[in-house]
Amino acid sequence: MTNAPVYDAARQRITALVAGADPQTPVAATPGWSVKDVVAHLAGGLRDFVDRRFDGVESGEWGERQVRDRRDNSLGDAFAEWDANRVLAEPLFDTPMGPVLVSEVIAHEHDLRAALGVPGGRDGAAVRAALTRPLQQLDQRMRDNGVLALRVVLEHGERVLGHGEPAGAVRTSSFELLRAIGGRRSVDQIRALDWDGDPDVWLSSLALFGRHRPEPFDE
Repeated sequence: MTNAPVYDAARQRITALVAGADPQTPVAATPGWSVKDVVAHLAGGLRDFVDRRFDGVESGEWGERQVRDRRDNSLGDAFAEWDANRVLAEPLFDTPMGPVLVSEVIAHEHDLRAALGVPGGRDGAAVRAALTRPLQQLDQRMRDNGVLALRVVLEHGERVLGHGEPAGAVRTSSFELLRAIGGRRSVDQIRALDWDGDPDVWLSSLALFGRHRPEPFDE
């Protein structure tokens, strides 16, 4: 699958998902944000990718700034901006940023699904596509930091993260792995996955954004 069609399909699903919903519905996966805020973040984040503006990504201020700057805008404003920025972002989808954009939109699709009580789309190709870049990042991080290699066994296959023979394994679904490494699961929830070996060896490496969720999140 190429990146642009996956992204656009997710954008269409999100548009349909929030149609008729209360824009102020809280989104528990992104504490402090509403449905409108998540769409505003997707719109503003896409423009930041176009402008190569990534200050505050590690601290979380990157997304907070986008939401804060658009707090007075309507949901309609957010979708209009997203449409405009999607046109500007077209060249990015054939670059290494393409898989990052896919991961971002799929993660927030499921944040919104959880908030609105409309689960679905967890076992499709879009979720697997959303794992592409995060798994590359985790693999490189583990190699750079000398973390023992880990075998990841998913429903569609397996791969080894890190260098050398794996010292352990984790078996889970693509969806659960995406949510775990994307900060939507607590440490206890990650430890509760099907592990061979001590999960504490890999917990810090599996926090893609440097932090796990402090409290359990069920969806």
